[in-house]
Amino acid sequence: MNIENEIAQIEEFLKRYGYHSQSYNILLKDKSYFFSSSGIDGVIAYVVKANVAIAAADPICDPSNIHSFVTEFKVFCKERKLLCCFQSITERCKVILEELGFGMIKIGEEPIFDLEDFSLSGSRFRGLRKNINQAKKQGLSVVEYHPLLEREPEWEKDMEELSAIWKKFKGSGEFSFLIGKPALNDPKERKYFLALLDNKVEAFVVCTPIYTRNGIYFDVMRRKEKTLNGMPQLLFTESFRILKEQGYTKATLGTAPLSYEHTTDPGQSLIIKTALRLAFNRLGYFHRFKPLYKFKRQFGPNSWEGRYLAFSPSRFNPVILYALLKVYDPTGVTKKFLNQLNFAWKGINKIKDGTIDFIGSTSENVIKGIKGTSHKAVTTTKKTLRKIPESIKSKKYQTKKEE
Repeated sequence: MNIENEIAQIEEFLKRYGYHSQSYNILLKDKSYFFSSSGIDGVIAYVVKANVAIAAADPICDPSNIHSFVTEFKVFCKERKLLCCFQSITERCKVILEELGFGMIKIGEEPIFDLEDFSLSGSRFRGLRKNINQAKKQGLSVVEYHPLLEREPEWEKDMEELSAIWKKFKGSGEFSFLIGKPALNDPKERKYFLALLDNKVEAFVVCTPIYTRNGIYFDVMRRKEKTLNGMPQLLFTESFRILKEQGYTKATLGTAPLSYEHTTDPGQSLIIKTALRLAFNRLGYFHRFKPLYKFKRQFGPNSWEGRYLAFSPSRFNPVILYALLKVYDPTGVTKKFLNQLNFAWKGINKIKDGTIDFIGSTSENVIKGIKGTSHKAVTTTKKTLRKIPESIKSKKYQTKKEE
């Protein structure tokens, strides 16, 4: 099958089975695709890093076939001596993968908005309405841009400049894997909403379809480093209004990473949760977690859904953290993440938690487990580790159990 026919087939699978908010992004060119050898209609998109096969979100198939399809993918990975992971799966997929023996980590929560009921009335949204009114008084407006119907070169120039500003501000490479791109030269099913001031683009969002939920995922946002008061609030609420008028019933702003406030996971290992927090929060350029959660919460989601990292074998291996960051930011994470991961793991290793059996739980084994890193990066990491005092088990690494 040539690449054009393969993509056309995947698009058809998405329209029939696409349930996950980020499933549309499996069409990005960084993916490889696994198809069933037993005739199951569907596809699993994945990337291999550091001998870890990381599948992108839920398998795209009929829910009744997830168990069999994932079983095939596990065999595929085992034959190639790869760890098998699924990143950011939904709660319905989590249940099935647990039956298959996958280990599970809750990585965050996703806000779901019912557009039919969306309203900003009531005291709860008083502050939000104030921000929106401020934005309107400054002359801001929101429009949907349709590049497939008519191109607006000046708007697109502004959008490219905003993307360049964002990239410089972020300080690392272009995110990928489950995060999309503006893709103005190939919009396909994407939707674009622009915040305009004097017909200049101040910010924009790119949205993708969630086919089986009649929903829209707010995938990419680009804005100036300093924005007018109320601009983001106006941009999202007006986009919701337009989508509601078009007949969409669901919307989501994407996962709030490391959020655990709305759906509980009593089986989550405290030590792994601590590992995630230390590893990701130390990489502050990657995500600012708390502000991101608060921003999404202000719009009043109707519900929150858990998102999970699933891995097989079920024993957690710290190389998974490296592989995960590497698939999202292939160019900007290697040396820095090695330093931070090993620093964090040395302290985490001293926390007493018997709920998970670890592979490679020492800093030295983390270094050995990461394939394809440069000799210079490993040497730098070892030097850094020698400088870490034995008193690293300080209060910031202690758990409530120890205290």
